[in-house]
Amino acid sequence: MYKHSCLIAVLVMLQLTQSYGIGSADSLYFSNAEDTLAMMAGRIPEAPDDKGRMQNHHAFADYFEEVLKHDDAFSYPFDSLPTVSLLYAPDNTFRIATWYVPLSGQRFYYAGFVQLPPADNAPPEVISLQDATGGINGKEAGQLGVESWYGAYYYEVIQADGMDHYILLGWKGDNPHSRLRVIEPFSIQDGVPAFGQQVFGEPWDDKWRVVFEYSARVSMSLVFEEDRVRTSAGVFPMIVFDRLEPSHRSLQGHYRFYKPEVNIFDGLYFDGSIWRFVGDVDVRMPEQ
Repeated sequence: MYKHSCLIAVLVMLQLTQSYGIGSADSLYFSNAEDTLAMMAGRIPEAPDDKGRMQNHHAFADYFEEVLKHDDAFSYPFDSLPTVSLLYAPDNTFRIATWYVPLSGQRFYYAGFVQLPPADNAPPEVISLQDATGGINGKEAGQLGVESWYGAYYYEVIQADGMDHYILLGWKGDNPHSRLRVIEPFSIQDGVPAFGQQVFGEPWDDKWRVVFEYSARVSMSLVFEEDRVRTSAGVFPMIVFDRLEPSHRSLQGHYRFYKPEVNIFDGLYFDGSIWRFVGDVDVRMPEQ
């Protein structure tokens, strides 16, 4: 059994080396660094108070940034960090890493990096994201930079044909009573990341991002369906999400009481210029 396990480990290491073009010395460096990062990340929520958790977080973030700046770091997957989301752009022009620190009172602090691929034999560029949640109304804010980031834990990057931007789908614990899902347009302008863009049709044509708020007692679905989804407007790949409604009409606007309607979904599809809203999406697979 031991020999079998060792053989598997060797094969996995060889596959990584071949797939990502990383030399054996660098592969060993990243493997050891990943083990250390996983241990440090696990310590973050173990501290008994917010001060200790933030101290553990800063130690983790500082080391993670150092590792991400290493030669060939852009190609290493870091897929053994369960608390960190690392997402490549579909065209490999960037990678974004996000995570959160659970704080007292069911609050959260968000953190992350945007990593750009190496250019002209230089190491990858790593840009830190600064959570400014406390001072931002994400539903009304315009375009935001890395120092005024509307923090979130992103779980998908979307790039549709003809887009001059990307879409990030994210989760955000907001307060003890409500949670958020975020559709965040993202672009890199002259090497600088920018969050938010007016790329939506009605009813969000004046918004720079779409933010859904709902009760912390329920869960909301917000996913990108790469397989085509049938609607009355046609058949498109689209962002599909639960329709949210208050538990009683007298609670309209009190989002801590909003929950998904049963089996009722809406969506957004990119028509080549903007993301158009479609109500009552049929999420069944279309006939072939």
